[in-house]
Amino acid sequence: MENEVANQAIGDCWGKLRTVFFVSCIIFICAIGFVASDIYLPSLPAIADYFKKDAAYVQLTMSLFLLTMAVFQIFSGSLSDKYGRKKVLFICILIFIISSVGCFYAASINELIFYRCLQAIGACAGMSIGQAMVADTYGAKETGRILSITIPLVAFSPAIAPVLGGYVEMLFDWRAIFLLLVVYGFIILIMLLTPIIPNKAKYKENLQIKKAAFDVKIFIKMLKDKKFFGFALFMMTSNATYFSFLAGAPFLLKKFGYSPSAVGYAFCLASFPYMFASLLGRRLSLTRSSLQIIFLGLLLSAMGGILFLFMYFSAWQHMLGLMIPIFVITIGNGLLMPFSSANAIALFPKNSGLVTGTLGSAQLTAASLGTALMGFVENGTFLPFALIVLSFSIFTIIYYLSVFKNSALPSANEGIP
Repeated sequence: MENEVANQAIGDCWGKLRTVFFVSCIIFICAIGFVASDIYLPSLPAIADYFKKDAAYVQLTMSLFLLTMAVFQIFSGSLSDKYGRKKVLFICILIFIISSVGCFYAASINELIFYRCLQAIGACAGMSIGQAMVADTYGAKETGRILSITIPLVAFSPAIAPVLGGYVEMLFDWRAIFLLLVVYGFIILIMLLTPIIPNKAKYKENLQIKKAAFDVKIFIKMLKDKKFFGFALFMMTSNATYFSFLAGAPFLLKKFGYSPSAVGYAFCLASFPYMFASLLGRRLSLTRSSLQIIFLGLLLSAMGGILFLFMYFSAWQHMLGLMIPIFVITIGNGLLMPFSSANAIALFPKNSGLVTGTLGSAQLTAASLGTALMGFVENGTFLPFALIVLSFSIFTIIYYLSVFKNSALPSANEGIP
C-alpha cells in the first residue's frame, strides 16, 4: 500500500515536471516569430548606414516580414493538420535557420529583405503549431489554462528581444544578431527531437484522411461561424489596440521630454501586466467560465479607453498618464486572448492547426492595421489613444452581447462547447 502511494506521488511529481517542460518548450516555439521580428530593431540605423539606404527602405525588412508571416501562418497550421505537427514545424525551423544564415551573409539590402521574407515563412509556424500542440495534448478547458500561461509570456518576448539585440550589436555587430537566431532555431530542433513534445495528434484520424493541405470549405465555414468570428475579432482588436500604443508611444513620450531609453523601459513595463493577467486568468478559470473571463477582458479594455480620455481632459502629460491606462488594457488583453484562442479551437477541434494559423494571421494583420491607424491619427495627445481603444472596445462589447447574449452572464461551471 505504501509502495502504491509512493509510486503515485512519484507519478504525480513527474507529470507536473513534464507539464512544466512541455509549457516551457511551447513558449519558446511560439515566441520565435516575435523574437525574430523585434530583436534587430535597435540595429535598423546601423543597417541603414551599412547599406547606405534611408530608414523607410530598411523598414521594409520589418513590414514585409510581418506581412509574409500573416499570409503563410494560415497554411502552416493547416499543413500540420494533414502531415503532423512536429514534421511541418521541423521543416519550417530548418527554413528559418537557413534564411537566418542568409541574413547574416546578405550583401545588399534587397538580399536582406529576401531572406527576411524567407525567415518569416519559417517563423510563422511557431505560434500556430505551438498552440495546436497544446490543443492536441489537453482538453478544451485545460487548453485555456495552459494558453493563459504561454500567451502572456510569449507576448513578453517583444519587450525582451530588442534589449538583447541591442547588447549583441554593442558587443559584436548587427550581423551577429542573425547568428543568435540560428542558435534559437537549433534549440527548437533539439526540443522537437525529444519526447517532451509528444509526437501525436488528438485527432489522429485527420492524418489518415486524404484531404487538401488547406481546406477551403472548412476555412469559409470558420469565417461564417459567428462565435468563431467573435473570438477572432476579440483577439484582433486586442492586438490592434496594443500595437497602436507601440506605434504612438515613442512620439508622445518624446513630446513629454522622455529619452529613447525611457521609451524602451516603458515598453518593457507594459508587458508585465500580462504576467499578472496570466495568474488572474488561471485563478478565475476555477470559478468562472471562459466567456465570463473574456467579457471581463473586454470591459477592462473599455475602462482603459475611459482612463485615456480622463488623462486627455486632465492634461496630465506624464509617463504615468500613458502607462496606467495601458496597464489596465494589457490586463484585459491578457485575460481575453488565451480563452478566446482556446474556445475558437474548441469550435473546430479537428482542424486546430488551421484555426490557430487563421487566428495568428488575423492578429498580425490587425497589428499592422493598428500601427498604420495610429500613424494617421497621432497628434501628440492622449486623444487618439482614447478614441481607438474606446471604438474597438464598444464594438467588441456590442458584438459579444449580440452573439453571446444567452451566455453573457453564464453560470460558473458553464463553458463554450
